[in-house]
Amino acid sequence: MSIIGNLARPGTGAAGADRRLLVSVFGPQEAREAVLGGARIIDSEDPRSALGTIRPRRIMDVADAVLSAHRPLPVQLSTNIGEDQLLYRRAENGLALPKPAYEQVGKAAQAALGVALAMGTRVHPCGIVKVGLDGMRTGELSDVLGEITATLRRTEQLSHTRVMSVLFAQDLDLWDARKTLPQVRRALVGLREYYPCDPSAPGAFDLAEYAGALLGDDGEPLFGDRRPTAAELTASGALPPSARHAAVAVNEPFPHHRYGLTAARRTDREAIRAMVEASAAAGADAIMIDTSILLKVARIGLISTAGTPAELADLDRYDTDRHGLARAGILSLEDVRYFVDLCHAHDLEANLAGSVQSHQAQQIWRLVPEVDQLSARGGVSALVRAPDGATGRATRHDRTVRRSLVGGLIPPEQGGYLVVPRRMAQEPGALDAVEGLLKRHPDLAAYTADPYGALAPLV
Repeated sequence: MSIIGNLARPGTGAAGADRRLLVSVFGPQEAREAVLGGARIIDSEDPRSALGTIRPRRIMDVADAVLSAHRPLPVQLSTNIGEDQLLYRRAENGLALPKPAYEQVGKAAQAALGVALAMGTRVHPCGIVKVGLDGMRTGELSDVLGEITATLRRTEQLSHTRVMSVLFAQDLDLWDARKTLPQVRRALVGLREYYPCDPSAPGAFDLAEYAGALLGDDGEPLFGDRRPTAAELTASGALPPSARHAAVAVNEPFPHHRYGLTAARRTDREAIRAMVEASAAAGADAIMIDTSILLKVARIGLISTAGTPAELADLDRYDTDRHGLARAGILSLEDVRYFVDLCHAHDLEANLAGSVQSHQAQQIWRLVPEVDQLSARGGVSALVRAPDGATGRATRHDRTVRRSLVGGLIPPEQGGYLVVPRRMAQEPGALDAVEGLLKRHPDLAAYTADPYGALAPLV
Protein backbone atom coordinates (compact mmCIF):
# COMPACT_ATOMS: atom_id res chain seq x y z
CA MET A 1 0.00 0.00 0.00
CA SER A 2 1.29 3.46 -0.84
CA ILE A 3 1.17 5.99 1.95
CA ILE A 4 3.28 8.71 0.44
CA GLY A 5 1.59 12.11 0.69
CA ASN A 6 1.94 15.24 -1.38
CA LEU A 7 4.73 17.70 -0.67
CA ALA A 8 3.95 20.07 2.17
CA ARG A 9 2.38 23.29 0.92
CA PRO A 10 3.62 26.69 2.12
CA GLY A 11 1.20 28.58 4.31
CA THR A 12 -0.27 25.62 6.21
CA GLY A 13 0.84 26.96 9.61
CA ALA A 14 -0.72 29.58 11.85
CA ALA A 15 -1.47 32.80 9.99
CA GLY A 16 1.34 35.30 10.47
CA ALA A 17 3.33 32.91 12.66
CA ASP A 18 7.11 32.78 12.65
CA ARG A 19 7.51 29.27 13.96
CA ARG A 20 11.04 27.98 14.35
CA LEU A 21 12.88 24.73 14.90
CA LEU A 22 15.89 24.90 17.24
CA VAL A 23 18.62 22.35 16.55
CA SER A 24 21.46 21.77 19.00
CA VAL A 25 24.85 21.35 17.33
CA PHE A 26 28.37 20.65 18.55
CA GLY A 27 30.43 22.16 15.75
CA PRO A 28 30.53 24.02 12.43
CA GLN A 29 29.62 21.11 10.13
CA GLU A 30 26.57 20.23 12.20
CA ALA A 31 25.60 23.92 12.14
CA ARG A 32 25.75 23.94 8.34
CA GLU A 33 23.68 20.75 8.16
CA ALA A 34 21.06 22.23 10.48
CA VAL A 35 20.77 25.46 8.47
CA LEU A 36 20.55 23.60 5.17
CA GLY A 37 17.85 21.38 6.64
CA GLY A 38 15.73 24.38 7.60
CA ALA A 39 16.51 24.99 11.28
CA ARG A 40 15.87 28.59 12.32
CA ILE A 41 17.72 28.58 15.65
CA ILE A 42 21.20 27.05 15.81
CA ASP A 43 22.02 26.14 19.38
CA SER A 44 25.59 25.44 20.50
CA GLU A 45 25.57 22.57 22.97
CA ASP A 46 27.64 19.60 24.12
CA PRO A 47 25.37 16.59 23.40
CA ARG A 48 26.73 14.55 26.31
CA SER A 49 24.10 16.07 28.62
CA ALA A 50 20.69 17.67 28.37
CA LEU A 51 22.13 21.21 28.37
CA GLY A 52 25.83 20.57 27.96
CA THR A 53 28.09 23.56 28.55
CA ILE A 54 30.23 24.30 25.52
CA ARG A 55 33.48 26.25 25.11
CA PRO A 56 33.14 29.87 23.92
CA ARG A 57 35.54 29.38 21.00
CA ARG A 58 33.38 26.53 19.75
CA ILE A 59 30.36 28.84 19.92
CA MET A 60 32.33 31.29 17.78
CA ASP A 61 33.10 28.52 15.28
CA VAL A 62 29.38 27.70 15.05
CA ALA A 63 28.52 31.39 14.58
CA ASP A 64 31.04 31.69 11.74
CA ALA A 65 29.61 28.59 10.03
CA VAL A 66 26.06 29.95 10.22
CA LEU A 67 27.20 33.35 8.97
CA SER A 68 28.71 31.77 5.86
CA ALA A 69 25.74 29.46 5.13
CA HIS A 70 22.86 30.31 2.78
CA ARG A 71 19.88 31.30 4.94
CA PRO A 72 16.63 31.93 3.03
CA LEU A 73 14.89 32.78 6.33
CA PRO A 74 16.35 34.62 9.35
CA VAL A 75 18.39 32.36 11.64
CA GLN A 76 19.18 33.03 15.30
CA LEU A 77 21.91 31.62 17.50
CA SER A 78 21.41 30.27 20.98
CA THR A 79 23.66 28.88 23.69
CA ASN A 80 23.04 27.66 27.21
CA ILE A 81 24.93 28.25 30.42
CA GLY A 82 24.37 24.72 31.71
CA GLU A 83 21.48 22.95 33.35
CA ASP A 84 22.31 23.55 37.01
CA GLN A 85 23.12 27.04 38.29
CA LEU A 86 23.66 25.88 41.88
CA LEU A 87 27.30 26.02 42.94
CA TYR A 88 28.91 23.72 45.49
CA ARG A 89 32.18 23.30 47.30
CA ARG A 90 33.56 19.95 48.30
CA ALA A 91 34.23 19.15 51.93
CA GLU A 92 37.08 16.82 52.92
CA ASN A 93 34.66 13.90 53.20
CA GLY A 94 33.57 14.42 49.59
CA LEU A 95 30.14 15.81 50.44
CA ALA A 96 28.87 18.87 48.57
CA LEU A 97 27.89 22.04 50.40
CA PRO A 98 26.03 24.87 48.65
CA LYS A 99 27.83 28.14 48.10
CA PRO A 100 26.12 31.45 48.94
CA ALA A 101 23.18 32.48 46.78
CA TYR A 102 24.95 35.74 45.90
CA GLU A 103 27.80 33.80 44.29
CA GLN A 104 25.40 31.51 42.42
CA VAL A 105 23.54 34.47 40.93
CA GLY A 106 26.76 36.26 40.04
CA LYS A 107 28.33 33.23 38.34
CA ALA A 108 25.21 32.64 36.26
CA ALA A 109 25.15 36.24 35.06
CA GLN A 110 28.87 36.10 34.21
CA ALA A 111 28.30 32.93 32.18
CA ALA A 112 25.37 34.52 30.34
CA LEU A 113 27.50 37.52 29.37
CA GLY A 114 30.22 35.17 28.15
CA VAL A 115 28.07 33.04 25.85
CA ALA A 116 26.15 36.07 24.56
CA LEU A 117 29.44 37.72 23.59
CA ALA A 118 30.68 34.49 21.96
CA MET A 119 27.56 34.31 19.78
CA GLY A 120 27.99 37.94 18.75
CA THR A 121 25.45 39.92 16.75
CA ARG A 122 26.62 39.39 13.16
CA VAL A 123 24.31 36.44 12.42
CA HIS A 124 21.30 37.98 14.16
CA PRO A 125 20.98 41.00 16.49
CA CYS A 126 19.00 38.94 18.99
CA GLY A 127 20.86 35.89 20.22
CA ILE A 128 19.26 33.60 22.77
CA VAL A 129 20.77 32.63 26.13
CA LYS A 130 19.23 29.49 27.59
CA VAL A 131 19.34 29.19 31.38
CA GLY A 132 18.87 25.75 32.95
CA LEU A 133 17.03 26.06 36.24
CA ASP A 134 16.45 22.48 37.32
CA GLY A 135 16.64 21.80 41.04
CA MET A 136 15.81 25.35 42.12
CA ARG A 137 12.91 26.76 44.08
CA THR A 138 10.95 29.46 42.32
CA GLY A 139 12.56 32.16 44.47
CA GLU A 140 16.07 31.02 43.53
CA LEU A 141 14.97 30.63 39.93
CA SER A 142 13.68 34.20 39.80
CA ASP A 143 16.84 35.61 41.40
CA VAL A 144 19.14 33.89 38.88
CA LEU A 145 16.98 34.58 35.85
CA GLY A 146 16.26 38.16 36.91
CA GLU A 147 19.96 38.97 37.38
CA ILE A 148 20.76 37.54 33.94
CA THR A 149 18.04 39.47 32.13
CA ALA A 150 18.86 42.74 33.92
CA THR A 151 22.60 42.34 33.27
CA LEU A 152 22.24 41.61 29.56
CA ARG A 153 19.79 44.44 29.00
CA ARG A 154 22.16 46.92 30.58
CA THR A 155 24.96 46.13 28.13
CA GLU A 156 25.44 48.24 25.05
CA GLN A 157 26.21 45.51 22.52
CA LEU A 158 24.06 42.68 23.90
CA SER A 159 20.96 44.49 25.12
CA HIS A 160 18.74 42.75 22.55
CA THR A 161 19.78 39.27 23.69
CA ARG A 162 16.76 37.16 24.55
CA VAL A 163 16.69 35.02 27.68
CA MET A 164 15.02 31.60 27.71
CA SER A 165 14.44 29.72 30.94
CA VAL A 166 14.77 25.95 30.70
CA LEU A 167 12.97 23.67 33.14
CA PHE A 168 12.63 19.90 33.14
CA ALA A 169 9.45 17.85 33.06
CA GLN A 170 9.34 14.47 34.77
CA ASP A 171 7.32 11.32 35.37
CA LEU A 172 8.91 9.69 38.40
CA ASP A 173 6.82 6.53 38.25
CA LEU A 174 7.90 5.89 34.67
CA TRP A 175 11.49 6.76 35.56
CA ASP A 176 11.48 4.32 38.48
CA ALA A 177 10.21 1.58 36.16
CA ARG A 178 13.01 2.15 33.62
CA LYS A 179 16.08 3.29 35.53
CA THR A 180 17.14 -0.26 36.47
CA LEU A 181 17.06 -1.57 32.88
CA PRO A 182 20.56 -2.68 31.82
CA GLN A 183 20.61 -0.52 28.68
CA VAL A 184 19.57 2.56 30.70
CA ARG A 185 22.21 1.92 33.34
CA ARG A 186 24.85 1.44 30.67
CA ALA A 187 23.99 4.72 28.96
CA LEU A 188 24.03 6.61 32.26
CA VAL A 189 27.38 5.10 33.21
CA GLY A 190 28.77 6.33 29.89
CA LEU A 191 27.50 9.82 30.75
CA ARG A 192 28.93 9.60 34.31
CA GLU A 193 25.43 10.01 35.72
CA TYR A 194 26.02 7.91 38.84
CA TYR A 195 27.35 8.26 42.37
CA PRO A 196 29.12 5.90 44.82
CA CYS A 197 26.88 4.29 47.41
CA ASP A 198 26.77 1.43 49.87
CA PRO A 199 26.31 -1.98 48.20
CA SER A 200 23.14 -2.48 50.25
CA ALA A 201 21.57 0.82 49.17
CA PRO A 202 18.41 0.73 47.00
CA GLY A 203 19.31 0.70 43.31
CA ALA A 204 22.98 -0.13 43.93
CA PHE A 205 24.90 -2.04 41.25
CA ASP A 206 28.50 -2.93 40.50
CA LEU A 207 30.10 -0.28 38.28
CA ALA A 208 32.59 -2.88 37.00
CA GLU A 209 29.73 -4.71 35.24
CA TYR A 210 29.15 -1.62 33.04
CA ALA A 211 32.75 -0.44 32.76
CA GLY A 212 32.71 -1.05 29.00
CA ALA A 213 30.63 2.13 28.70
CA LEU A 214 33.27 4.30 30.38
CA LEU A 215 35.17 6.50 27.94
CA GLY A 216 38.33 8.53 28.35
CA ASP A 217 38.83 12.16 27.35
CA ASP A 218 39.77 10.95 23.86
CA GLY A 219 36.42 9.21 23.48
CA GLU A 220 37.96 5.74 23.55
CA PRO A 221 36.87 2.99 26.00
CA LEU A 222 38.87 3.02 29.21
CA PHE A 223 38.81 -0.74 29.73
CA GLY A 224 37.45 -2.30 26.53
CA ASP A 225 35.66 -5.54 27.35
CA ARG A 226 37.80 -6.17 30.41
CA ARG A 227 36.26 -6.07 33.88
CA PRO A 228 38.35 -3.63 35.96
CA THR A 229 39.01 -3.79 39.68
CA ALA A 230 37.77 -1.12 42.09
CA ALA A 231 41.32 0.19 42.32
CA GLU A 232 41.51 0.56 38.53
CA LEU A 233 38.17 2.37 38.46
CA THR A 234 39.49 4.77 41.08
CA ALA A 235 42.78 5.30 39.25
CA SER A 236 40.90 6.13 36.03
CA GLY A 237 38.74 8.74 37.77
CA ALA A 238 35.54 6.72 37.37
CA LEU A 239 35.32 6.50 41.17
CA PRO A 240 36.49 9.09 43.74
CA PRO A 241 39.58 8.34 45.85
CA SER A 242 37.37 7.93 48.92
CA ALA A 243 35.39 5.04 47.37
CA ARG A 244 35.84 1.79 49.29
CA HIS A 245 34.10 -0.41 46.70
CA ALA A 246 32.63 -0.27 43.19
CA ALA A 247 28.95 0.01 44.17
CA VAL A 248 27.13 2.94 42.55
CA ALA A 249 23.57 4.09 41.85
CA VAL A 250 22.30 6.26 39.01
CA ASN A 251 21.61 9.92 39.66
CA GLU A 252 18.00 10.88 40.29
CA PRO A 253 15.86 13.71 38.89
CA PHE A 254 15.13 16.63 41.20
CA PRO A 255 11.53 15.86 42.30
CA HIS A 256 9.06 18.70 41.80
CA HIS A 257 7.63 18.43 45.32
CA ARG A 258 11.00 19.30 46.86
CA TYR A 259 11.06 22.64 45.03
CA GLY A 260 7.48 23.76 45.47
CA LEU A 261 6.27 23.09 41.94
CA THR A 262 3.66 20.41 42.61
CA ALA A 263 3.05 17.48 44.93
CA ALA A 264 2.42 15.21 41.94
CA ARG A 265 5.07 12.74 40.74
CA ARG A 266 4.46 13.81 37.16
CA THR A 267 4.68 17.30 35.69
CA ASP A 268 1.10 18.55 35.83
CA ARG A 269 -0.56 21.87 35.13
CA GLU A 270 0.26 23.15 38.62
CA ALA A 271 3.95 22.63 37.87
CA ILE A 272 3.63 24.18 34.42
CA ARG A 273 1.96 27.25 35.88
CA ALA A 274 4.68 27.66 38.51
CA MET A 275 7.41 27.38 35.87
CA VAL A 276 5.78 29.88 33.51
CA GLU A 277 4.86 32.44 36.16
CA ALA A 278 8.32 32.39 37.75
CA SER A 279 9.97 32.85 34.34
CA ALA A 280 7.67 35.73 33.44
CA ALA A 281 8.18 37.43 36.80
CA ALA A 282 11.95 37.34 36.26
CA GLY A 283 11.66 39.10 32.91
CA ALA A 284 12.46 36.18 30.61
CA ASP A 285 11.51 36.31 26.94
CA ALA A 286 10.79 32.62 26.47
CA ILE A 287 10.55 29.33 28.33
CA MET A 288 11.53 25.86 27.23
CA ILE A 289 10.21 22.74 28.89
CA ASP A 290 12.69 19.93 28.33
CA THR A 291 13.54 16.57 29.90
CA SER A 292 16.76 15.79 31.73
CA ILE A 293 19.47 13.55 30.33
CA LEU A 294 18.33 10.89 32.81
CA LEU A 295 14.90 10.63 31.23
CA LYS A 296 16.21 11.01 27.69
CA VAL A 297 18.36 7.88 27.86
CA ALA A 298 15.40 6.03 29.40
CA ARG A 299 13.44 7.00 26.23
CA ILE A 300 11.12 9.28 28.17
CA GLY A 301 10.45 12.47 26.23
CA LEU A 302 8.29 15.51 26.77
CA ILE A 303 5.41 14.95 24.35
CA SER A 304 3.12 11.96 24.70
CA THR A 305 1.16 10.76 21.67
CA ALA A 306 -1.00 8.41 23.74
CA GLY A 307 -4.48 9.10 25.04
CA THR A 308 -6.06 11.31 22.35
CA PRO A 309 -6.72 9.01 19.36
CA ALA A 310 -9.27 11.41 17.89
CA GLU A 311 -6.47 13.91 17.24
CA LEU A 312 -3.03 12.35 17.72
CA ALA A 313 -1.75 9.25 15.96
CA ASP A 314 0.05 7.28 18.69
CA LEU A 315 3.32 6.38 17.01
CA ASP A 316 5.34 6.36 20.23
CA ARG A 317 4.36 2.75 20.82
CA TYR A 318 6.09 1.70 17.59
CA ASP A 319 9.24 3.73 18.23
CA THR A 320 11.27 1.04 20.00
CA ASP A 321 14.99 0.61 20.53
CA ARG A 322 16.89 -2.60 19.79
CA HIS A 323 15.90 -3.91 23.22
CA GLY A 324 12.20 -3.40 22.50
CA LEU A 325 11.80 -0.40 24.84
CA ALA A 326 9.13 1.90 23.42
CA ARG A 327 9.29 5.68 23.54
CA ALA A 328 7.10 7.29 26.21
CA GLY A 329 6.06 10.89 26.85
CA ILE A 330 4.95 13.08 29.73
CA LEU A 331 2.72 15.93 28.52
CA SER A 332 -0.54 15.21 26.73
CA LEU A 333 -1.79 17.25 23.81
CA GLU A 334 -4.05 19.21 26.17
CA ASP A 335 -1.10 19.85 28.51
CA VAL A 336 0.84 21.23 25.56
CA ARG A 337 -2.03 23.53 24.62
CA TYR A 338 -2.28 24.70 28.22
CA PHE A 339 1.45 25.47 28.33
CA VAL A 340 1.42 27.42 25.06
CA ASP A 341 -1.68 29.44 26.00
CA LEU A 342 -0.27 30.24 29.44
CA CYS A 343 3.06 31.35 27.96
CA HIS A 344 1.33 33.71 25.56
CA ALA A 345 -0.85 35.10 28.34
CA HIS A 346 2.40 36.08 30.08
CA ASP A 347 4.03 37.38 26.88
CA LEU A 348 6.51 34.50 26.69
CA GLU A 349 7.48 32.43 23.67
CA ALA A 350 6.74 28.73 24.17
CA ASN A 351 9.39 26.13 23.30
CA LEU A 352 8.94 22.35 23.56
CA ALA A 353 11.99 20.10 23.75
CA GLY A 354 12.68 16.68 25.27
CA SER A 355 13.49 14.05 22.61
CA VAL A 356 11.03 15.49 20.08
CA GLN A 357 10.61 13.14 17.10
CA SER A 358 9.37 13.82 13.58
CA HIS A 359 6.00 12.14 14.12
CA GLN A 360 5.44 14.30 17.21
CA ALA A 361 6.64 17.54 15.62
CA GLN A 362 4.54 17.26 12.46
CA GLN A 363 1.42 16.65 14.54
CA ILE A 364 2.12 19.37 17.13
CA TRP A 365 2.81 22.02 14.46
CA ARG A 366 -0.62 21.26 12.99
CA LEU A 367 -2.67 20.63 16.14
CA VAL A 368 -1.15 23.45 18.22
CA PRO A 369 -0.39 26.04 15.53
CA GLU A 370 0.32 28.72 18.16
CA VAL A 371 3.47 26.97 19.42
CA ASP A 372 6.49 29.19 18.77
CA GLN A 373 9.38 26.74 18.79
CA LEU A 374 10.31 23.09 18.94
CA SER A 375 13.82 21.93 19.82
CA ALA A 376 15.70 18.80 18.81
CA ARG A 377 19.03 17.01 18.82
CA GLY A 378 18.47 13.24 18.92
CA GLY A 379 15.53 13.38 16.50
CA VAL A 380 17.72 14.99 13.81
CA SER A 381 20.89 12.96 14.43
CA ALA A 382 22.14 9.79 12.76
CA LEU A 383 25.01 7.35 13.00
CA VAL A 384 28.33 8.35 11.52
CA ARG A 385 29.82 6.27 8.74
CA ALA A 386 33.53 6.87 8.10
CA PRO A 387 34.94 6.99 4.53
CA ASP A 388 36.29 3.46 5.01
CA GLY A 389 32.77 2.22 5.82
CA ALA A 390 33.34 1.84 9.56
CA THR A 391 30.39 2.75 11.78
CA GLY A 392 30.75 4.94 14.86
CA ARG A 393 29.29 4.22 18.26
CA ALA A 394 25.60 4.94 18.76
CA THR A 395 26.13 7.23 21.77
CA ARG A 396 24.63 10.74 21.93
CA HIS A 397 28.05 12.26 21.40
CA ASP A 398 28.91 10.12 18.37
CA ARG A 399 25.70 10.74 16.41
CA THR A 400 25.68 13.72 14.08
CA VAL A 401 23.06 16.14 12.77
CA ARG A 402 21.76 15.39 9.25
CA ARG A 403 19.92 17.92 7.08
CA SER A 404 17.58 15.21 5.81
CA LEU A 405 16.35 14.56 9.35
CA VAL A 406 16.14 18.27 10.23
CA GLY A 407 13.55 18.58 7.45
CA GLY A 408 11.41 16.11 9.35
CA LEU A 409 10.94 18.51 12.26
CA ILE A 410 10.58 21.94 10.64
CA PRO A 411 7.08 23.47 10.41
CA PRO A 412 4.87 22.54 7.45
CA GLU A 413 4.86 26.08 6.02
CA GLN A 414 8.66 25.79 5.75
CA GLY A 415 8.54 22.44 3.95
CA GLY A 416 8.48 19.98 6.85
CA TYR A 417 7.80 16.30 6.14
CA LEU A 418 7.34 13.10 8.14
CA VAL A 419 10.39 10.92 8.77
CA VAL A 420 9.76 7.39 10.03
CA PRO A 421 12.87 5.51 11.20
CA ARG A 422 13.28 2.17 9.46
CA ARG A 423 13.03 0.30 12.76
CA MET A 424 9.67 1.94 13.48
CA ALA A 425 8.33 1.22 10.00
CA GLN A 426 9.08 -2.48 10.49
CA GLU A 427 7.02 -2.73 13.70
CA PRO A 428 3.70 -4.58 13.20
CA GLY A 429 0.87 -2.07 12.87
CA ALA A 430 3.16 0.97 12.42
CA LEU A 431 2.36 1.55 8.75
CA ASP A 432 -1.37 1.46 9.47
CA ALA A 433 -0.88 4.13 12.13
CA VAL A 434 1.14 6.26 9.72
CA GLU A 435 -1.52 5.85 7.06
CA GLY A 436 -4.10 7.14 9.54
CA LEU A 437 -1.92 10.16 10.28
CA LEU A 438 -1.52 10.96 6.58
CA LYS A 439 -5.27 10.72 5.98
CA ARG A 440 -5.75 13.40 8.65
CA HIS A 441 -2.99 15.55 7.13
CA PRO A 442 -2.96 14.97 3.35
CA ASP A 443 -0.41 17.75 2.83
CA LEU A 444 2.25 15.71 4.65
CA ALA A 445 4.91 13.83 2.70
CA ALA A 446 6.30 10.70 4.36
CA TYR A 447 9.75 9.12 4.16
CA THR A 448 11.62 6.35 5.89
CA ALA A 449 15.16 6.90 7.18
CA ASP A 450 17.99 4.43 7.56
CA PRO A 451 20.32 4.63 10.61
CA TYR A 452 22.60 7.05 8.69
CA GLY A 453 19.84 9.54 7.83
CA ALA A 454 19.30 8.59 4.19
CA LEU A 455 15.65 9.02 3.14
CA ALA A 456 13.44 6.98 0.83
CA PRO A 457 9.72 7.36 0.05
CA LEU A 458 7.65 5.43 2.55
CA VAL A 459 5.57 2.88 0.67
